[in-house]
Amino acid sequence: MDNYSLFKNLLSRGISTIAFVVIASVSFIGSAHAEESKKISHALKVDFAYYPQSDYQKGGDHFAKITGPFDGILAKATWKSTYTIPTPLGEGELLSGANVELNGSLEFSPLSIRPIAKVSFTPLPFLVFDVGSSIGSGWNALGFEGFCKYNGSTYKNLTPFAHYYHDHWVGATFQFDTGEIFEGDWTHVVMVANYQMIYKGITGLEKGQLWAWQTTEGYANGLGYEFIALLGYQMPKVVNFVGIMADMYGNYSKKDFGDYADTFGKFITVKLNFLARLALNKTNSLTIDAIIASRRSFTTDHKKGEEEPHLIQSGREWYFDSIAFSWERSF
Repeated sequence: MDNYSLFKNLLSRGISTIAFVVIASVSFIGSAHAEESKKISHALKVDFAYYPQSDYQKGGDHFAKITGPFDGILAKATWKSTYTIPTPLGEGELLSGANVELNGSLEFSPLSIRPIAKVSFTPLPFLVFDVGSSIGSGWNALGFEGFCKYNGSTYKNLTPFAHYYHDHWVGATFQFDTGEIFEGDWTHVVMVANYQMIYKGITGLEKGQLWAWQTTEGYANGLGYEFIALLGYQMPKVVNFVGIMADMYGNYSKKDFGDYADTFGKFITVKLNFLARLALNKTNSLTIDAIIASRRSFTTDHKKGEEEPHLIQSGREWYFDSIAFSWERSF
């Protein structure tokens, strides 16, 4: 077994057990240590997104204009419980705040259900390491394809709870706030960079078979990477944060896509997020996010994503993806 296959198996089989261990641990700790409420936090997050229609256009690199008022919506809710364990590495200002967080979440949407688990270690205020896993299942409803496999010509529904979506990751985050150097309420320029190695897959599918999850098509079981970079400004106002974030995702090996390797392999999906967060009160916040994304462009016209595996890729097509709203309440 080569190193790539070995690491992929470690992610997909070994780390996946963390989901059940962490969620059970958070539940146990929550009941056994209720008196230590400062160490335990809960939050409810509700996400909603509206997608306008933007038809595919043939050609090289270009921007596709909006061609219709509606192409879909997204709605999901996530309950998150976090248990923080102080793990000071020393008495200095940098080391005394080190901690470990055990995080268990449960995500619901009209098309899926998914428990998520994550363990984070913050040895320094500007550095975070994390490992996590999730597993869930989905279905198709109201004309939206939430859980499908590609059969060579179209995406076909998968049977809920006979197949399972799962992902497993390890990552590191660098975060810095200039307010730590310069005193004042108006000195907080925030910079964040995150890199993750992540395995995504659906059980019971053959190697190289394409699939769709939560209405996004063109995935294949395999090891990929995600890089996120954020630059923002924090203010002591109701609108307490504005920023721009770049989110890039791709697979390490185009062989993950099997017969469609030349069409789908080695393509990096990029999203640009323009963010504004409103602090409604001490426990409620609302984030508004306008997203410009990119997808593959091809040498010939097409109407549906299911046609793309048989086309010739010619560049990158940018388009207005969605406007999203995220409300979060902490408890």
